[in-house]
Amino acid sequence: MGHIRLGVLPRTRKWREVVDLLQTDASVEVVASKAVDASRESLKTAPKDPLFLAIVDLLARLPQDARGPGFQDAMAARGITDLDSVPGVLSGITQAIDEKSLRLGFRSDLGEIGQTALLTSLSEYFDHSLPSLFEPTAAEIRRSLGQLSSGDGFARFARGFFAHVVNQTLQYYLSRELSNHVGPGQRFASDADRVAFDRALDRHTYESARIVETYAGGWYGKTVWQGDGLTPESIRRFTDYSMQKLRGELERQGNAA
Repeated sequence: MGHIRLGVLPRTRKWREVVDLLQTDASVEVVASKAVDASRESLKTAPKDPLFLAIVDLLARLPQDARGPGFQDAMAARGITDLDSVPGVLSGITQAIDEKSLRLGFRSDLGEIGQTALLTSLSEYFDHSLPSLFEPTAAEIRRSLGQLSSGDGFARFARGFFAHVVNQTLQYYLSRELSNHVGPGQRFASDADRVAFDRALDRHTYESARIVETYAGGWYGKTVWQGDGLTPESIRRFTDYSMQKLRGELERQGNAA
């Protein structure tokens, strides 16, 4: 099986600019902006990556399936058969994506990031939407998923997903460099400072992804409920536009900082 990698940024001029920034007290916003610029070519592969597009397609279809009468059959067709628990659903989704990768004949770094982002977004959503005192029932899990089929519900879900994708992509590159800047006289005096930076980057990426939320709700309504439904081309355009908007917003905030 082939593997499409994001690439090696540390040899580029733009990446050296990011490294130089890490040796200063530049804000998270500025570092994120420069890192996004340095990884632009990698992030631009999203609408061309068939595994990543399959994950975005699943992101959009799960809420629809949960609202429809054939939920169990639709999930079973993807290989997701354990619908009685959150771990069962998440495990089934993992297996479904892995099997899709096998059919495509390759894995990609961006596809793996997308898989992690989808599972993380679903896990966070279930934590907030399901009962916390008792184990949720299969009916409650289905109802929770179905609530994402509204314009507002899907918009928030998509925002979290794309924020995780971009943040994890930045961390894919940054994590290898940040460890070189921990210690006396360095950007981060301790590992705790480094962790605080990671959390700040995560928050900043999520806040910047509000621009995706604004777009995604309208897109979902027009595409799913008023248009021709989800097609490979509509998923590709949605992915492309969402990534463009988030990259642009991160760069804009960095320039304004």
